[in-house]
Amino acid sequence: MVKIRLTKLGRHKLPAYRVIAIDSRKRRDGAYLHLLGTYDPVKGVAKLDEELTLKLLAQGAQPCDTVLSILKKQGIYAKFLASKKQKPAKKGKRKLSKKKVAKKLAKKNAPKKAKPAANPAPAAKAEEPAKEVK
Repeated sequence: MVKIRLTKLGRHKLPAYRVIAIDSRKRRDGAYLHLLGTYDPVKGVAKLDEELTLKLLAQGAQPCDTVLSILKKQGIYAKFLASKKQKPAKKGKRKLSKKKVAKKLAKKNAPKKAKPAANPAPAAKAEEPAKEVK
């Protein structure tokens, strides 16, 4: 599985990160597939290649939590979700087994049950006189 995650750069107490696409089994600073951009947490600035990121997300790459928050702040993840919803449904009909077709036909042709009448008002109960206790 391809993950979109951070790889560390920079020096002690002055971190910087690259946003990369990498195989999930590789180590953090291992060889990566694509360089998507950079992230500077000290300044709070992220620069990402939007097209490549959207392409990888569409192909099934999974962002880690930190990268997901960066993508949301930049509006890239919202674009990805919008493009995902606009895809047309697959053409063609699904095939049903003979049993399922028979069930559907039986359900369709079954006689309809009569609906019960609305609940009538409850009849007033006659109060019985209290019994005397001796």
